[in-house]
Amino acid sequence: MHQTATDFRAKNLHLFRRSDGRLVMRSPGKNAGNEIPVQVVCCFPWSIPGEFISVRDDKGHEVAFIESLDQPADGTRALIREELVDRLFIPRITAIEAIEDDLELLHWKVVTDAGPRTFLTARGEAPRKLRNGMILIKDVGNDLYAIRAIADLDARSNRLLWAYLD
Repeated sequence: MHQTATDFRAKNLHLFRRSDGRLVMRSPGKNAGNEIPVQVVCCFPWSIPGEFISVRDDKGHEVAFIESLDQPADGTRALIREELVDRLFIPRITAIEAIEDDLELLHWKVVTDAGPRTFLTARGEAPRKLRNGMILIKDVGNDLYAIRAIADLDARSNRLLWAYLD
């Protein structure tokens, strides 16, 4: 029987990490002791990462919903924060060294807050401007890179990027 998110209350949520590193939820109530491998997903809006968190089983079904990270116990809260940091890691581009056009792909050479990176984007996958001024770039592997604001880039980086903004 598939349990719904309403079967679990955030304050009773018990998460732990198995020896293989997988995050697991121990079921409360009549199914106590059952272990369900889970992943945590920050729901929209991403601008408030400590609220509206979905806990999902390995098939993507929501098994718990957390309105605020103030609700779960300290140990569970810490595990959720770790998972969200890993899941939401988006390198911030601080400079663009080159964008080379190669048929259907663009080769990017950038500097990020996590060090230098090179990646490919599809020609039709233009950098996307968000309402808050950020720019998101999705590479061919579906990894995301962010530019906090165009004004944060040097003049050369701006010139390189400008041609690819829609």
